[in-house]
Amino acid sequence: MVLLFQEAHCSLSKMKKNKTMSKKIIALSVCLIATTSLVFGQQKDSIQKNTNANQLEEVIVTANKIEQKQNGTSKVITVITAAQIQQNAGRTIAQLLNEQAGLSLPGTLSNLGTVPSIYMRGAASGRTLILLDGAPVGDPSMISNEFDLNLVPLNQVERIEILKGAQSTLYGSDAIGGVINIITKSKGSPFVSGALSFGSYGTKQGNLQLNSSINKLNYTIGFENQNADGFSSAKDITNKGNFDKDGYQNNSFFVKAKYQIDTLWNLQMSSRKTAYKAAIDYGGFKDDKDNEFKNATTMSGIVLKYKKAKTNFQLQYQYTTQDRTYFNDSADRTYIIFENNQYAGKTHFADAFLSTPIHKNVQWIIGTDFRYGSYNQTYESISQWGPYNDVFKDTFQLQNALYTSVLVNDEAKKWLLELGARYNNHNRFGNNQTFTFNPSYALNDQVRLIASVSTGFKAPSLYQLGYNDQLKAETSFNTEFGISFRKGQVFARAVYYNRNIKNGIDYNYIDYNFFNFIQQKVNGLEIEIQHPINEQHHFSLNYTLMNGQETNQNRITTTDTITYNYLLKRPKHSLNAQWNYTINNKWNASLTGRFISKRFDVGGYASPDVTLSYYTLLNAAIQYKWSNRMLVFANGQNLLNDNFSEVNGYNAIGSMVQFGIRFN
Repeated sequence: MVLLFQEAHCSLSKMKKNKTMSKKIIALSVCLIATTSLVFGQQKDSIQKNTNANQLEEVIVTANKIEQKQNGTSKVITVITAAQIQQNAGRTIAQLLNEQAGLSLPGTLSNLGTVPSIYMRGAASGRTLILLDGAPVGDPSMISNEFDLNLVPLNQVERIEILKGAQSTLYGSDAIGGVINIITKSKGSPFVSGALSFGSYGTKQGNLQLNSSINKLNYTIGFENQNADGFSSAKDITNKGNFDKDGYQNNSFFVKAKYQIDTLWNLQMSSRKTAYKAAIDYGGFKDDKDNEFKNATTMSGIVLKYKKAKTNFQLQYQYTTQDRTYFNDSADRTYIIFENNQYAGKTHFADAFLSTPIHKNVQWIIGTDFRYGSYNQTYESISQWGPYNDVFKDTFQLQNALYTSVLVNDEAKKWLLELGARYNNHNRFGNNQTFTFNPSYALNDQVRLIASVSTGFKAPSLYQLGYNDQLKAETSFNTEFGISFRKGQVFARAVYYNRNIKNGIDYNYIDYNFFNFIQQKVNGLEIEIQHPINEQHHFSLNYTLMNGQETNQNRITTTDTITYNYLLKRPKHSLNAQWNYTINNKWNASLTGRFISKRFDVGGYASPDVTLSYYTLLNAAIQYKWSNRMLVFANGQNLLNDNFSEVNGYNAIGSMVQFGIRFN
């Protein structure tokens, strides 16, 4: 479903080429990696030895819930590092994710306050699990339990780990497409840092952060404010120019602390409060001058950790509240004269796991988690048909699970193997199981073959169960295989994946209810290359080919079933390329290009789907290190002023620039 709040409270949108992957394409990808190993392997020794900025040496936690080097796992994982985040000052989490292989987030380049959908490897919205510091987040009152990325400002993020493919064995429901773990800042050394920026569309940002310590206690406190005049969210096809601007205001506060109990135990605590409001329009191509959306969340958590050699124990708990409001005191006097729609949700999450070696080449992970979600809704309106009031009583769901995983490697570490399984029990639809089989083999020190077979599931949301309490879990069967090359800072990877979804959950306009009837088949190819040409120039590129086929309700007649050979809003081809130039020890510049092929989108109720044209974006950024304590930056997006839409009926950004200063 389209995760645009402008549409979510007005209607339930439906998200709807399965072609066998050509052997020539697969052969091409293998040849590409082989060529990469030959050409890139000729880099100078100085580049090979300089691995400080090599993201492949990043310590990650998302692959198996334990700390390990990125090049020590056979899973397909990408890290957006702290350095990359600093180079993209003034942008959003969604904009960075939108440029990664296998990810598409329509709505990202729309007006601020738009909630982007998150599609990983073609999986529909709500099928990518979002973690915040390892804890799953989502709004139980949303149609598919989606998470609003506007609730976490990029300035508060240390790094982002993207784990692709079904990960339900370790992470449970919603991880059909993969997992995105947003890891927030936490520093031990005392300092004060902040940033100020301003730019097009009246955009202003300011943030301040304090890091300090008291004996064994390290803590971080931060605050951010963002404002924008914005532009009209809805596209004005009449060209009369009377659509008003839709503004945005966001305030976010967080505190994070770590207490080192002794050399083996530590305790981490965190809390954050984010609240924003955005002016919104009445729908695609429809202006509204007095329609407002508010979203607020409070997240508080605690993590107890034990680590001794290769033995790890972790106990985690997080409590989240969510409040959303749509308020329309319509000055335009559409058929809705007054509308007040309020949602309140809360979630509890608890997880405990132990990871320990049972042999010098075998690591065993066993754990259990518990999830509880509830929400209620009140709705009142006045229209040309009179007043209407409705109260959706409190409802809840809970699920608990037992999971285990075994990580095996041989003495030479040529073979890596993960075997895992999960048993999940849900209070509404019973139980289900998932498994993971993930082997890889190193041909030599640089080239590794990877493969995976796994299953995933998505539990129906509370919103969906409120319509139909007989819904079952949506399930998927996933395979992937690929080849990767890494040497020093040089990295290349090509991965082919295939996924089948059964019992897919969507809305049926015949009975006006949710049903398990979607069948989806997706396959694709992801190619990624990182290449330091020399010490000053660094080049990266990723390309995604995605073929999708979905059997769904006919969107024109709404009375029969049809197979669509495409997926709504998701392009078949996407290409991202970046060149970073370190001019000297003061100046750094980057240039980014992005190409998105044509897509299809819903044309309206009982109407044919429409084609959204391809678009090309050119972005640039430059930074100047004024001193050790101050950095000045500027960035520009859509410098060619390409006129495009990510979502039918809505505008996307035009050419825009931003200037700012960062200090510590």
